[in-house]
Amino acid sequence: MVVAVLACTSAQAGTRSVVLGNTSFELTYVADPDSRRQGLMGVSDLPFGSGMLFDFPAGTQPAIWMRNMLISLDLVFVADTGEIRHVFSEVPPCAELPCALYQATQPLRWVIELPAGSVARLGLEEGDQLDMSELPPTPPMH
Repeated sequence: MVVAVLACTSAQAGTRSVVLGNTSFELTYVADPDSRRQGLMGVSDLPFGSGMLFDFPAGTQPAIWMRNMLISLDLVFVADTGEIRHVFSEVPPCAELPCALYQATQPLRWVIELPAGSVARLGLEEGDQLDMSELPPTPPMH
């Protein structure tokens, strides 16, 4: 089993430096409904080492869709314990409705969006444990 260690620092407002495996990622941190809804829409290039960290309120069963996305992504669904529960690799953009939903089967805390191919490159798998202890407390329900 690969253990991915996560350490956060506030490099600037809205970002977190994260180490997944042995690779440092600079992730845009979003915890409010509008920012989560916008996500990475309109982004045409997402280099390896970057991505987005979605933080959801307790009890949320996150669902991600790729509507209006320009690039494929890897989606990593993480429980409040830091355990990777679901991995969706190489998820393609969706140009026309209906779009597929990529959803957790139980409440989770975080979703990490990475450039397509990152999960395989890092060797991340369901069941791996991430250290999420440096992240802010659970955001409030909106």
